[in-house]
Amino acid sequence: MINVYEFLRYQPELYKQFVCKDLLFVYYDCPQVVRKVDVFTHYNILSFVIDGKKLINRPEKTWLLQPGSCYFFRIGAYNQELYLDEGWCSMNMYIPDKYLQQLIRQYNKHTKNKPLAEQPLEQVTELAVSELTRSLSQTILAHFSDDQPPAEAQLAQYFNDLFLSILDDPANQLVAAYLNTLAKCPDTSLYTVMETSFMYNLSLTEFAKFSNRSVTTFKREFKRIFNMPPAQWLLQKRLDYAEVLLTNTEKSVADIAAESGFVSNAHFSRTFSQKFGASPLHYRKRGAPLLIA
Repeated sequence: MINVYEFLRYQPELYKQFVCKDLLFVYYDCPQVVRKVDVFTHYNILSFVIDGKKLINRPEKTWLLQPGSCYFFRIGAYNQELYLDEGWCSMNMYIPDKYLQQLIRQYNKHTKNKPLAEQPLEQVTELAVSELTRSLSQTILAHFSDDQPPAEAQLAQYFNDLFLSILDDPANQLVAAYLNTLAKCPDTSLYTVMETSFMYNLSLTEFAKFSNRSVTTFKREFKRIFNMPPAQWLLQKRLDYAEVLLTNTEKSVADIAAESGFVSNAHFSRTFSQKFGASPLHYRKRGAPLLIA
């Protein structure tokens, strides 16, 4: 899978960018060539869409990203899909959890509002954009046309002012509540990471990265939580998920294999047959429940 942060960060000759402490600012103007691609990010993303549209797909929901809008992406994996033949242009800011934890603590100290109770957040959340937020985003965007990047301290202040203006908007309370969750639970939930991302073809190194753990720590904690090695658990979860798709949708076997996290149809068919006693196609034909389109 593509790590969108690393894909952009290590190609500065192709994507205009500023680096400020742990933050990455990127001006992204490039049409997506492949219609659908699975990606993941171990950084949160604040994205201002300048032009074009794009679909973001998760098993539970699809989002259509629109020009002129702003979105917050949680750390995680998802599928991004071309919308018709439109190009794509956005200004993205990549932010680690630790930076947001510090920011929400700072915000809670100075705001008169009572800190909101912790709440979960969807993979993608559209944000309300006030005049102040839009003005601050335009100030940052203008610097991508300069010959020299702004000073690091200035960039940090721009971002802090921008994000605090987002939190000040009552319509963005869900994001503020989610950040309070981050502040009180600094360690990313390994259980949540795995249960929401097992269907993506991530390596153990990639799972470890976006759960903010070393590979060694990831494996040790995984075995403690799930009582089995990661590879065994992933295979079981993916096969069970594929079985649900086979019996409740009309998707092709190839699509189901890909959507369940299998790297090849052959591997999927072989392991599915070993567990369920029939190939995926025969399993579906021999008496699956009524299919749903």
